[in-house]
Amino acid sequence: MWIWLSHTLNQNTEGYKGEKSLIINNTSSINQGDSSNSVTFSMNNHLGSHVDVPYHFLNDGTKINEYNASDWVFNSPFMIEKSSSAAELLSPERFKDDLMDVEDVDLIIIRTGFEKFRGTKQYWESSPGFSSSLCDYLLKKFKSLKAIGLDTISLSSLKHREEGRKAHKILLSNGIRIFEDLKLSEIKTPTSLKTVVSLPLIIDGGDGAPCTMIAKV
Repeated sequence: MWIWLSHTLNQNTEGYKGEKSLIINNTSSINQGDSSNSVTFSMNNHLGSHVDVPYHFLNDGTKINEYNASDWVFNSPFMIEKSSSAAELLSPERFKDDLMDVEDVDLIIIRTGFEKFRGTKQYWESSPGFSSSLCDYLLKKFKSLKAIGLDTISLSSLKHREEGRKAHKILLSNGIRIFEDLKLSEIKTPTSLKTVVSLPLIIDGGDGAPCTMIAKV
């Protein structure tokens, strides 16, 4: 079966610093006598379930419209269940046992459990984040790695912003895309994950974009 890995966007969806940037305006309404329903909307391109691509931190990095369609299909995903505390900086030591016998993968998804705080101040203010050493470890171990996915608002914890910037730059400079604010609660067991497809908005020159992301389990 297929499940959603993307959260539904609405005007209460909070971004990295708790900012709400999605604005929806009705432009026509059947209830108001128009022939159809339609809206206009504006939003930050890193709101909700989204992807960071290299151009986000690197001026010469790959932009969202420069990928092939096949680049958004992941046939060898691997998920790790790793309960994490508020503002924890995730280190290699926490993952080495889980990854010791894992062969090459193209997508690593980490379920920290922090998704349960989504919609509260704690979710964006005190989320766990990646350490730069964890990025180095994953790059060294998995030569076919294409992307990382998380159930936190960002790879970067607001409590460790400088380390978060370093982590972003390490991954993005090596061509590793970063999927943030994912909906991972519907995955029953980590080993059930078979295929992941992520379709971003193809924004010309974009450094990232909201994604409609699904998984076969």
